[in-house]
Amino acid sequence: MTNLTARLRQAAKLVPPSRSMADIGTDHAYLPLALLEEGKIRAAIASDIHKGPLERARFHIKEQGKEGQIELRLGGGLAPLQKGEVDGVTIAGMGGLMMRDILEADMEKAQALSWLVLQPQNHVAELKQYLSTHHFRIIKEEMALEDRRLYEMMLAVPGSMREISLLEGEIGATEGYRLHPLFHEHIRRLIRKRDFLINGVAPDTDNERNRRKREKALAEKAELEALL
Repeated sequence: MTNLTARLRQAAKLVPPSRSMADIGTDHAYLPLALLEEGKIRAAIASDIHKGPLERARFHIKEQGKEGQIELRLGGGLAPLQKGEVDGVTIAGMGGLMMRDILEADMEKAQALSWLVLQPQNHVAELKQYLSTHHFRIIKEEMALEDRRLYEMMLAVPGSMREISLLEGEIGATEGYRLHPLFHEHIRRLIRKRDFLINGVAPDTDNERNRRKREKALAEKAELEALL
């Protein structure tokens, strides 16, 4: 797909064929342009909270001759959208907690969507746990390796699912995720995070809080190693 990085290519794969979509925090509008090129969507709204990214998006849209298919809107989160105006949204490249806040601020609009593709830069487990407790169902997860960084993304729909723990959110909320070619690398990275914490606290520490943290990390490391 034209101009898409590895993480955005994987996010684009999660987008279901749709009449319309909105790309929230669009920056260059690369994602909606690629989806139009592929024929996955027929129209898009590209929004951003800042004017600069929208001007960059305008340039690329004009360059591709897609002015009639992509509408630009200034605003944050789901605020520029009307309820039910688009089939789904993509939100990529911002923090998981910010994505959570965007959904929380406009839950009625979010619940009116058919699908959401979310690619958080951090706090992935917290976002997945939030979805599981706020009437969203994660139906597919993806990963991409880009510049030695592992990015995670997910396709969610309004609906219900079992509430997941933060550890389950880290590991992955769907069974299919365990078959992903990058799953073992993903688990090894989670183990290294635990090792860093374990090695940073002396086994005989008198600090009760640190001792509990170390014990939790040891228990989680054992769970993670069982997945390899």
